[in-house]
Amino acid sequence: MKQTAIATIAIGDPYQSYWVKYCMADWCDYANRINAELLVFHELLDDSPRALARSVAWQKCLLLGSASCRPFRQIAILDCDIAINSQRAPNIFDQVSPDYVGGVINGSQLHADHRSLLLGDGPYDRGLTRWKADQDRQYQEMGLAPRPEGIVQTGVLVANPEKHAELFHRVYTSDYAETRCYEQLPLSHALLSAGLFRQIDTRFNCVFQEAAGIHYPYVLYDKFEEQECLTKWAVRTLFTRNFFLHFASATPFMRFLREEE
Repeated sequence: MKQTAIATIAIGDPYQSYWVKYCMADWCDYANRINAELLVFHELLDDSPRALARSVAWQKCLLLGSASCRPFRQIAILDCDIAINSQRAPNIFDQVSPDYVGGVINGSQLHADHRSLLLGDGPYDRGLTRWKADQDRQYQEMGLAPRPEGIVQTGVLVANPEKHAELFHRVYTSDYAETRCYEQLPLSHALLSAGLFRQIDTRFNCVFQEAAGIHYPYVLYDKFEEQECLTKWAVRTLFTRNFFLHFASATPFMRFLREEE
Protein backbone atom coordinates (compact mmCIF):
# COMPACT_ATOMS: atom_id res chain seq x y z
CA MET A 1 0.00 0.00 0.00
CA LYS A 2 1.17 3.54 -0.72
CA GLN A 3 2.24 5.58 2.30
CA THR A 4 1.15 9.01 1.10
CA ALA A 5 -1.89 10.51 -0.63
CA ILE A 6 -3.02 13.77 -2.20
CA ALA A 7 -6.58 14.66 -1.21
CA THR A 8 -8.98 17.34 -2.38
CA ILE A 9 -12.66 18.18 -2.16
CA ALA A 10 -14.39 18.97 -5.46
CA ILE A 11 -18.14 19.08 -4.97
CA GLY A 12 -20.58 20.28 -7.62
CA ASP A 13 -20.10 22.51 -10.63
CA PRO A 14 -18.07 24.48 -11.45
CA TYR A 15 -15.54 22.92 -9.07
CA GLN A 16 -15.60 19.46 -10.59
CA SER A 17 -15.59 20.75 -14.15
CA TYR A 18 -12.59 23.04 -13.85
CA TRP A 19 -10.67 20.50 -11.78
CA VAL A 20 -11.22 17.86 -14.47
CA LYS A 21 -10.41 20.25 -17.33
CA TYR A 22 -7.40 22.10 -15.96
CA CYS A 23 -6.01 20.04 -13.06
CA MET A 24 -6.74 16.33 -13.21
CA ALA A 25 -4.15 15.20 -15.75
CA ASP A 26 -1.24 16.93 -14.01
CA TRP A 27 -2.42 15.83 -10.57
CA CYS A 28 -2.52 12.21 -11.78
CA ASP A 29 0.93 12.51 -13.36
CA TYR A 30 2.38 14.03 -10.22
CA ALA A 31 0.78 11.49 -7.88
CA ASN A 32 2.13 8.64 -10.02
CA ARG A 33 5.61 10.15 -10.14
CA ILE A 34 5.89 10.50 -6.36
CA ASN A 35 4.07 7.20 -5.71
CA ALA A 36 1.13 8.80 -3.90
CA GLU A 37 -2.55 7.90 -3.98
CA LEU A 38 -4.96 10.50 -5.38
CA LEU A 39 -8.19 10.93 -3.40
CA VAL A 40 -10.90 13.21 -4.78
CA PHE A 41 -13.97 13.68 -2.60
CA HIS A 42 -17.17 14.47 -4.52
CA GLU A 43 -19.52 14.12 -1.55
CA LEU A 44 -19.73 16.02 1.73
CA LEU A 45 -18.04 14.37 4.69
CA ASP A 46 -20.61 16.05 6.92
CA ASP A 47 -24.04 16.96 5.56
CA SER A 48 -25.60 18.12 8.81
CA PRO A 49 -27.63 21.38 8.81
CA ARG A 50 -24.77 23.11 10.61
CA ALA A 51 -22.30 22.00 7.95
CA LEU A 52 -24.57 23.10 5.11
CA ALA A 53 -24.69 26.60 6.61
CA ARG A 54 -20.94 26.97 6.09
CA SER A 55 -18.61 26.83 3.10
CA VAL A 56 -17.52 23.41 1.86
CA ALA A 57 -13.96 24.62 2.53
CA TRP A 58 -14.41 23.80 6.22
CA GLN A 59 -14.75 20.13 5.36
CA LYS A 60 -11.04 19.84 4.60
CA CYS A 61 -10.70 19.73 8.38
CA LEU A 62 -12.47 16.34 8.29
CA LEU A 63 -10.29 14.73 5.65
CA LEU A 64 -7.60 13.39 8.00
CA GLY A 65 -10.19 11.54 10.06
CA SER A 66 -12.00 10.01 7.10
CA ALA A 67 -11.80 6.28 6.43
CA SER A 68 -10.12 6.96 3.08
CA CYS A 69 -7.29 9.03 4.58
CA ARG A 70 -6.62 7.34 7.91
CA PRO A 71 -4.40 4.52 6.55
CA PHE A 72 -1.80 6.91 5.09
CA ARG A 73 1.32 8.19 6.84
CA GLN A 74 0.92 11.66 5.30
CA ILE A 75 -1.79 13.44 3.36
CA ALA A 76 -1.30 16.51 1.16
CA ILE A 77 -4.58 18.41 1.45
CA LEU A 78 -4.99 20.65 -1.59
CA ASP A 79 -7.70 23.04 -2.70
CA CYS A 80 -9.14 21.91 -6.02
CA ASP A 81 -8.25 25.21 -7.74
CA ILE A 82 -4.53 24.41 -7.76
CA ALA A 83 -2.56 23.62 -10.92
CA ILE A 84 0.38 21.28 -10.34
CA ASN A 85 3.52 21.66 -12.43
CA SER A 86 3.88 17.89 -12.59
CA GLN A 87 7.12 17.89 -14.57
CA ARG A 88 8.97 20.22 -12.22
CA ALA A 89 7.51 19.80 -8.74
CA PRO A 90 9.59 17.69 -6.35
CA ASN A 91 7.99 15.36 -3.83
CA ILE A 92 6.03 17.54 -1.42
CA PHE A 93 6.20 14.86 1.27
CA ASP A 94 9.97 15.29 1.47
CA GLN A 95 9.41 18.84 2.71
CA VAL A 96 8.17 18.03 6.22
CA SER A 97 8.47 15.33 8.85
CA PRO A 98 5.28 13.36 9.64
CA ASP A 99 5.44 14.85 13.15
CA TYR A 100 4.54 18.29 11.80
CA VAL A 101 2.11 20.02 9.45
CA GLY A 102 3.77 21.58 6.44
CA GLY A 103 2.47 24.61 4.60
CA VAL A 104 3.20 28.18 3.51
CA ILE A 105 2.71 31.38 5.49
CA ASN A 106 0.41 33.74 3.62
CA GLY A 107 2.35 36.15 1.39
CA SER A 108 5.73 34.59 2.05
CA GLN A 109 6.29 33.89 -1.64
CA LEU A 110 6.69 37.66 -2.03
CA HIS A 111 9.58 39.81 -0.91
CA ALA A 112 8.85 41.51 2.41
CA ASP A 113 9.11 44.97 0.81
CA HIS A 114 6.38 44.06 -1.69
CA ARG A 115 3.70 42.53 0.51
CA SER A 116 2.20 45.83 1.65
CA LEU A 117 1.47 46.68 -2.01
CA LEU A 118 -1.32 44.09 -1.87
CA LEU A 119 -3.05 46.22 0.78
CA GLY A 120 -3.56 49.19 -1.55
CA ASP A 121 -2.35 52.73 -1.14
CA GLY A 122 -0.94 53.71 2.21
CA PRO A 123 1.90 55.58 3.86
CA TYR A 124 5.38 54.35 3.01
CA ASP A 125 6.74 52.02 5.62
CA ARG A 126 9.53 49.70 4.61
CA GLY A 127 9.21 46.02 5.37
CA LEU A 128 6.35 44.14 6.99
CA THR A 129 4.86 46.72 9.34
CA ARG A 130 1.61 47.28 7.39
CA TRP A 131 1.39 43.65 6.36
CA LYS A 132 1.79 42.39 9.91
CA ALA A 133 -0.81 44.86 11.16
CA ASP A 134 -3.27 43.53 8.58
CA GLN A 135 -2.59 39.89 9.51
CA ASP A 136 -3.04 40.76 13.19
CA ARG A 137 -6.32 42.55 12.41
CA GLN A 138 -7.73 39.47 10.67
CA TYR A 139 -7.04 37.31 13.70
CA GLN A 140 -8.46 39.87 16.08
CA GLU A 141 -11.69 40.21 14.10
CA MET A 142 -12.29 36.50 14.75
CA GLY A 143 -11.52 36.90 18.44
CA LEU A 144 -8.10 35.26 18.10
CA ALA A 145 -4.81 36.53 19.47
CA PRO A 146 -2.41 37.51 16.66
CA ARG A 147 0.37 35.09 15.85
CA PRO A 148 3.87 36.49 15.20
CA GLU A 149 4.36 34.01 12.33
CA GLY A 150 1.41 35.44 10.40
CA ILE A 151 -1.40 33.42 8.80
CA VAL A 152 -0.99 29.97 7.28
CA GLN A 153 -2.36 29.77 3.72
CA THR A 154 -4.38 26.59 4.17
CA GLY A 155 -4.87 25.80 0.47
CA VAL A 156 -1.90 23.41 0.70
CA LEU A 157 -1.18 21.45 3.88
CA VAL A 158 0.79 18.26 4.50
CA ALA A 159 -0.35 16.44 7.63
CA ASN A 160 -0.34 13.08 9.38
CA PRO A 161 -3.79 11.54 9.98
CA GLU A 162 -2.66 9.69 13.09
CA LYS A 163 -1.06 12.71 14.74
CA HIS A 164 -3.11 15.66 13.47
CA ALA A 165 -6.69 14.53 12.75
CA GLU A 166 -7.87 15.49 16.23
CA LEU A 167 -6.64 19.08 15.97
CA PHE A 168 -8.23 19.52 12.53
CA HIS A 169 -11.50 18.07 13.79
CA ARG A 170 -11.46 20.37 16.81
CA VAL A 171 -11.20 23.39 14.49
CA TYR A 172 -14.09 22.04 12.43
CA THR A 173 -16.38 21.75 15.44
CA SER A 174 -15.58 25.29 16.60
CA ASP A 175 -18.18 28.03 16.44
CA TYR A 176 -16.17 30.68 14.63
CA ALA A 177 -18.12 33.03 12.40
CA GLU A 178 -18.15 32.41 8.67
CA THR A 179 -15.88 34.84 6.81
CA ARG A 180 -14.43 35.00 3.31
CA CYS A 181 -11.38 33.15 4.67
CA TYR A 182 -13.55 30.23 5.88
CA GLU A 183 -11.45 27.78 7.94
CA GLN A 184 -8.12 29.47 7.31
CA LEU A 185 -7.81 31.72 10.35
CA PRO A 186 -8.89 29.28 13.08
CA LEU A 187 -6.92 26.40 11.52
CA SER A 188 -3.86 28.60 11.11
CA HIS A 189 -4.11 29.78 14.71
CA ALA A 190 -4.50 26.24 16.02
CA LEU A 191 -1.51 24.89 14.09
CA LEU A 192 0.79 27.75 15.06
CA SER A 193 -0.32 27.79 18.70
CA ALA A 194 0.33 24.05 18.99
CA GLY A 195 3.84 24.44 17.55
CA LEU A 196 3.03 21.96 14.79
CA PHE A 197 3.54 24.14 11.71
CA ARG A 198 6.63 23.98 9.54
CA GLN A 199 7.17 26.17 6.48
CA ILE A 200 7.76 24.39 3.17
CA ASP A 201 9.05 25.80 -0.12
CA THR A 202 6.69 28.65 -1.06
CA ARG A 203 6.57 27.37 -4.64
CA PHE A 204 4.21 24.67 -3.38
CA ASN A 205 1.53 27.32 -2.79
CA CYS A 206 2.00 30.35 -5.02
CA VAL A 207 -1.28 32.29 -4.84
CA PHE A 208 -1.95 33.58 -8.33
CA GLN A 209 -3.68 36.85 -7.42
CA GLU A 210 -0.93 37.84 -4.99
CA ALA A 211 1.95 37.03 -7.34
CA ALA A 212 0.19 38.61 -10.33
CA GLY A 213 -0.72 41.66 -8.26
CA ILE A 214 2.97 42.38 -7.77
CA HIS A 215 4.56 41.18 -10.99
CA TYR A 216 1.75 41.36 -13.62
CA PRO A 217 -0.91 43.71 -12.20
CA TYR A 218 -2.36 44.48 -15.63
CA VAL A 219 -3.86 40.97 -15.89
CA LEU A 220 -6.10 41.71 -12.91
CA TYR A 221 -7.84 44.62 -14.63
CA ASP A 222 -11.55 44.11 -15.30
CA LYS A 223 -11.02 43.77 -19.06
CA PHE A 224 -8.15 41.29 -18.97
CA GLU A 225 -9.84 39.30 -21.79
CA GLU A 226 -8.84 42.07 -24.19
CA GLN A 227 -5.17 41.35 -23.44
CA GLU A 228 -5.31 37.57 -23.84
CA CYS A 229 -1.78 37.17 -25.19
CA LEU A 230 -0.25 39.09 -22.27
CA THR A 231 -2.48 37.34 -19.75
CA LYS A 232 -1.59 33.88 -21.04
CA TRP A 233 2.10 34.80 -20.87
CA ALA A 234 1.75 35.92 -17.24
CA VAL A 235 -0.25 32.87 -16.15
CA ARG A 236 2.06 30.40 -17.80
CA THR A 237 5.17 32.17 -16.50
CA LEU A 238 3.91 31.90 -12.93
CA PHE A 239 2.97 28.27 -13.56
CA THR A 240 6.37 27.29 -14.92
CA ARG A 241 8.25 29.11 -12.14
CA ASN A 242 6.33 27.40 -9.35
CA PHE A 243 5.38 23.89 -8.30
CA PHE A 244 1.73 24.50 -7.36
CA LEU A 245 -0.12 27.58 -8.69
CA HIS A 246 -3.15 28.36 -6.53
CA PHE A 247 -6.00 30.16 -8.30
CA ALA A 248 -7.87 31.09 -5.12
CA SER A 249 -10.79 33.36 -6.10
CA ALA A 250 -9.32 33.61 -9.61
CA THR A 251 -10.48 30.44 -11.36
CA PRO A 252 -11.36 32.25 -14.64
CA PHE A 253 -7.62 32.59 -15.21
CA MET A 254 -7.17 28.83 -15.24
CA ARG A 255 -8.19 28.67 -18.89
CA PHE A 256 -4.92 30.38 -19.81
CA LEU A 257 -3.01 27.32 -18.62
CA ARG A 258 -3.87 25.51 -21.82
CA GLU A 259 -1.65 26.31 -24.77
CA GLU A 260 -4.49 26.08 -27.28
CA GLU A 261 -6.69 28.65 -25.49
